[in-house]
Amino acid sequence: MNTINMKEQIAFLRKQKGLTQEELAKALGVTNQAVSKWESGQNFPDIQLLPDMAELFEVSVDELLGCNSEKGLGDICLNLKDYFAALPERESFENVFRLAALLHEIAVTDGYKKFTPWQKKDYSTDSISNWGLSVCSEPEGSTGRIADSVFFSYGKEFHTPNISQLYELSLSMECFSDLAVLKTMYAIQELTIRDFDLYVALEDIASKANLQPEETKQALKKLPLTAKEDNGNLLYRLDGAFSHMPALLTFLFKFR
Repeated sequence: MNTINMKEQIAFLRKQKGLTQEELAKALGVTNQAVSKWESGQNFPDIQLLPDMAELFEVSVDELLGCNSEKGLGDICLNLKDYFAALPERESFENVFRLAALLHEIAVTDGYKKFTPWQKKDYSTDSISNWGLSVCSEPEGSTGRIADSVFFSYGKEFHTPNISQLYELSLSMECFSDLAVLKTMYAIQELTIRDFDLYVALEDIASKANLQPEETKQALKKLPLTAKEDNGNLLYRLDGAFSHMPALLTFLFKFR
């Protein structure tokens, strides 16, 4: 038996079933300590328990013993959950973005069955900022990457928006056709993106956007904002539910 494979397989199958060590022990009629020793590699289950364990986990005895070397999507998903659960706070998002960039490359190359039209990267360590435009559209779906944004759309689940949604979209697009509104939106985003608790004054927004204060004031009325008062003055930031829009709109840079 392969000790490493078997201990990892038991832990994996238990978690996949959503069982605690205590629940698995109860189902098999053994002690909690026995299950703990199996998963730490200190001991093996009794051979007579293997068929019952395989039936409980809905796998073959060979798979239970870790003899099946093929890794499925379920294994990958569970490993990812374990990896991110172990990360320190505030470190998840960068790693999620690195995986998204890797997944975009996988989709563009059809799982590395096609030539990669750019220099290969180690997505775990290399700098992945300042990306140009890369788009792949297939019947299965679409993916795009530009600057520091990655986009995926699952084609099999596509639904045309209803008339109400199209109307709301037309109003949004009309708003974004105003250059002053765009300059104001991106100025607020640039000033506040690195501090979720930061709010900025109209004068600072106008200076960053290279607009007159009155132009900026009118543009602010067209944007979804969160505002707070400070010594009689209003300070602003983009509403949290809207803060993804500046990055999302970058996909329209080369639309025409």
